[in-house]
Amino acid sequence: MSDSILDEVVALLDIDRLGDDTFIAGHAASAAETGHVFGGLVAAQATVAACRTVATDRPIHSLHAYFLRPGDPGHPIELRVEMTRDGRSFSHRRVSAVQQGRAIMEMACSFAMPEPGLRHQVSMPEVPSPEELTSDWTRLRSMPDVVPSLARPAAFDIRSVGNHSRVSRDLGETTDRSQMWMRADGDVGDDPLLHTALFVYASDLTVLDPVTRPNARSMAAEDVLPATIDHAVWFHRASRADEWWLCDADSPWAGDGRGFARACVFDRSGALVAEIAQEGLIRLPGDC
Repeated sequence: MSDSILDEVVALLDIDRLGDDTFIAGHAASAAETGHVFGGLVAAQATVAACRTVATDRPIHSLHAYFLRPGDPGHPIELRVEMTRDGRSFSHRRVSAVQQGRAIMEMACSFAMPEPGLRHQVSMPEVPSPEELTSDWTRLRSMPDVVPSLARPAAFDIRSVGNHSRVSRDLGETTDRSQMWMRADGDVGDDPLLHTALFVYASDLTVLDPVTRPNARSMAAEDVLPATIDHAVWFHRASRADEWWLCDADSPWAGDGRGFARACVFDRSGALVAEIAQEGLIRLPGDC
């Protein structure tokens, strides 16, 4: 179990409020060690900031974030919320994550009151249950050139269906798809906002994985240098971060040093709870 790591993330999502529209967010201990600020955490903190300015009966249904500059773990992040609109059914917020007077990320969020209407969804693919699979970090820890953060327990337990992309790379396997079960590695209580924020955090962990797989490479290896450019999430129904989700991701395109991926996320019952889309900068060490 990795309760202490999950506890740290949960604590970092409890951001401090400075005023009606301004919040302060901190960094994970690992950020100081690596010099890297995880964009998924910043997006999750920005989601909390936006949600705290909207009535709880109007849940978030979508967000779109642009990552503009690398974060600096030596300075806190100021989250500035612009309350763009509150209509009869929808609300809109814009959040700027600012360090030393410069925006490192901008996010637009939309909120809507639930209404009756048409319903349908795609079916969840048939895959082994998470109990039949092994946590990715246990499979990766003995492999060479694996990104160190992926070879030890983390806030989320992730279990790849089939070969992990790092294994596929060595076998020369190519595919445009990655499937993995994931959940917060511990109990996080019942606060719906916390579960939403943890989903946003997790949505930035693995979704780009299929971008490298058609070329028999892996995001888990040190021969790929990825960086998120923009990230979008559509929330279809409430779900718990500490219960298993299946993330079914594919990559229809890569080129010009960028790659695009998208994912459908299902809960254990087969309900489609969210969709994710992300474009990333994909550099190879020899090209830098």
